[in-house]
Amino acid sequence: MGNQDSISKKAFKAGTWYTISNFLLKGVGFITTPFFTRLMSKSEYGDYSNFTAWLSIIAILVTLEMSGCVYRARYDYEDDFDGFLSSIIVCGTAITAVCYAVVCLFMPIFERIFDMPPIYIHLMFVNVLISPALNIMQAKHRILQKYKSFVAVSIGSTVASTLISLWCVMYMQDKLFGRVFGMIVPLLVVYLIAYIMMVGRGKVLFNREYWKYAVAFSLPLVPHLLSNTILGSSDRIMIKQMCGADQAAIYSVAYSCGMIISILFTSLNQAWEPWLFDRVHEKDYPSVIKVSRYYLLFFVVLVMGSILVAPELIWIMGGKNYYEAVYVIPPVMVGYGCKFAYTFYVNMERFEKKTKYISLGTMIAAAANVVLNFIFIPVFGYMAAAYTTLVGFLALVVLHYIMSKRMGLTDMYDNRFLFLMVAVMIVLGISAQALYLLPTLARWGVIVLLGILALALAYPMAKKMGLLRKFMK
Repeated sequence: MGNQDSISKKAFKAGTWYTISNFLLKGVGFITTPFFTRLMSKSEYGDYSNFTAWLSIIAILVTLEMSGCVYRARYDYEDDFDGFLSSIIVCGTAITAVCYAVVCLFMPIFERIFDMPPIYIHLMFVNVLISPALNIMQAKHRILQKYKSFVAVSIGSTVASTLISLWCVMYMQDKLFGRVFGMIVPLLVVYLIAYIMMVGRGKVLFNREYWKYAVAFSLPLVPHLLSNTILGSSDRIMIKQMCGADQAAIYSVAYSCGMIISILFTSLNQAWEPWLFDRVHEKDYPSVIKVSRYYLLFFVVLVMGSILVAPELIWIMGGKNYYEAVYVIPPVMVGYGCKFAYTFYVNMERFEKKTKYISLGTMIAAAANVVLNFIFIPVFGYMAAAYTTLVGFLALVVLHYIMSKRMGLTDMYDNRFLFLMVAVMIVLGISAQALYLLPTLARWGVIVLLGILALALAYPMAKKMGLLRKFMK
């Protein structure tokens, strides 16, 4: 019993540090955005946004995100775990190298597709050639609960990359190249060190069985990962191509403000998911229903509060040149709220190992988002992209509810209440734009009331989940 308590405390401590690390990592990007938006022109910032959007898509396509198979492989290849890891790192590099060669052969075509000069395409592919090594090493550290090294490497590499980028933008004439070069080069050093360490430790470059296992495990998840990335990145790419870099920059600043909800959503789920799985395993559905109501209400209040502080967020993040982005924030924040709601069902699908349905729902939503962008961006401009993304995330809620209901995985939630809260959040969130016209003091009065309500909801939720007792120990 004592040993189990020790393991539980270690896991909780590791989870707490991963949450703190996530806050710090996302916080670095959030805090430094105001500097970059003021040092770079709108066009340069829009081009950089286009680069990062394509980088996130290419990283999934050509590497297959093999780090996802590490958790399961730990049990299947326990006797040669390090050898397995070194082998799949090399496998990822080989696949990426083939894709890179194809791009180089048909560079003029890919220049038009990516809408960027060749130098940035080369930097993008050089980055993804070796970056999976760090992702795989960090996955290993999470499994072994080596949170200190995980946090140190994650925060150290992110801070170094951001600070060097800032220096390059300040002192280089080509601000866009300075931003990209400053971000990529420091990370390449970290990736290369991780690559040498992991391959040197495992000493296995090619193993047919390991490669086959990794590809077979990872390939089916690519549509889900890619679709999820498309939902978050395709808007910026399509706005850049249809409306220009300036509009892409405005949209990107608004999306950066959405980091607040994204950070909260990711971090809260790290505490919620283990508790949910424990309760469902014990068939304690009444507790899940009760706490999930508080949880949902709490998050809706956070979304509303974030929407109400949009004018201040835009002023901090971009300044007066980006003020029109304030009207993009409500649908963006509400979209994140819908993404939060759909994870209620996704968590249960993960618990029951029904992961193929996760990919199906995400693919449908991403396809709908791209089609709607093609239809509405030319008519209504870049702002339409925020609403099409909201529609995509709302579709995810409906699709995953339908699929989960068919699998009998919805009994532990008050589904009527969930959809009522989603509807309230959409109506109030979009309508809250009218409050931007009120005097600042009046608007902040509403924000303070929402803050009090959030605390009132958070306390019983945390108490019921036992979080307060854990933190007091």
